Amino acid sequence: MNNPEISTEKVTVGIINYNGKLHLAETIQSIQALNYPDVEIIIADNLSTDGSREWLEEHFPEVCCLYLDSNRGPAGARNAILQQVETNYILFLDNDITVEADTLTRLMQVIKTVPRTAVCHPEICDPNDEFVYHYNGGWIHYLGAYISRNNDVEERPEYEIFDAVSGAALLVEREAALAVGGFDEDYFFNWEDGDFVLRLTLAGYLCLNVPHAIVHHKGKARGTSKAYYMVRNRWFFMLKLYSWKTLILIAPMLFVFEISQALLLLVKGNWIDYWKANLEVIQTLPKTLEKRQAFQKLKLKHDRDWLRADSIYIPKSIIKSNSPIAKLNNLGVNLLNAYWRVICPLC
Repeated sequence: MNNPEISTEKVTVGIINYNGKLHLAETIQSIQALNYPDVEIIIADNLSTDGSREWLEEHFPEVCCLYLDSNRGPAGARNAILQQVETNYILFLDNDITVEADTLTRLMQVIKTVPRTAVCHPEICDPNDEFVYHYNGGWIHYLGAYISRNNDVEERPEYEIFDAVSGAALLVEREAALAVGGFDEDYFFNWEDGDFVLRLTLAGYLCLNVPHAIVHHKGKARGTSKAYYMVRNRWFFMLKLYSWKTLILIAPMLFVFEISQALLLLVKGNWIDYWKANLEVIQTLPKTLEKRQAFQKLKLKHDRDWLRADSIYIPKSIIKSNSPIAKLNNLGVNLLNAYWRVICPLC
C-alpha cells in the first residue's frame, strides 16, 4: 500500500495513562504530527500519582483528559474512552507509544476497505525488545497460552489476519467493540487485550495486523508479567470463551500443564501467587459464568477452528535456551501437539 487513499472520517486517539508523565509529551507530539486530516486526542488517566494530571493541564491544556477516580487498569481506561467519545473509530495507545506520520492513514485505509474488520493493529517496533514480533500477531494455544507469529517472513502483505494482537496500539471500530461488551475490567492487568480481540474474532469480525503502519515502543524493556495475573487471567479467558466440551476434552493436558506451571513458579518463588490466583478464580466463578453465558450467545466459531497446538511463547527470562527445562519443554510440546490432533475434530 504505497499510496493509501485517505479517509476523512474523524478518529479519536485515546491514550491510556498511568504514571506516564515522562513519556506523554513525545506520544502527544507524534499524534499531533499525523498526516491524517481529522484527529482528536483524549487521555484516560488511571489516578496517576506522578503529577501527570497537573503536567497535562500545564503543557497540553488543549487535550481532553478523563481523570478516573480509581486505577481501573488498561481495560477500564479504554472503556471510559469508549463510553465518552462519539467517533466510530478509536486508536488506543499506551502512554509510551509514538506513531509515524502515516500510521493512522494506513490503518484507516485497511479498516475501511476490508469487510468485517473490527480491529487494525500497527506493527510495533521496539529497540529494547528483539522479540517484539511476538506482540504483532498470533494465535491461542488450546491450553490458553500464546502462539506468536514467525519472524522469518521477508515480504509482508498489506495486512495479516490474526486471532490476537497487542493492546498497546489498536485501532478499533467502536460499534463492534460495544457489541461484544467492550473490555473486561476484571482482568485488570494482562490478557485483557487478548480477551477483547478474541471475543471480536469469535463473533465473526476480523483482527488485522498492518505491517507498514508503524509505531514505536520507547519504554523500558518488556519483562515477565506478574505471575498472579498470568495464572488467574488465563483461567478467566478459558472459562469465558471455551465450550464445555472443549474444556472436558483438554482436561488431561490441562492437568499436566498446571502441574508443570505450579512447579516452575515454585522454583521462581511465585508459589503463593499461584495459589492466590487459583483461589480467586474459584471465588469469582459465579460472575465469570454470567459473563460466559452472555458471550456464548455471540460466539460463531467452533473451538477447533480457532484454537491451535504449536510452540507456546515463553520469555527467555523464564526458560533459557538449551537448559534442561527447555529440553523438557520441547518434549512437552510434542506431547501436547499429538494430543490436540486426536481431540481437535471433536471440539
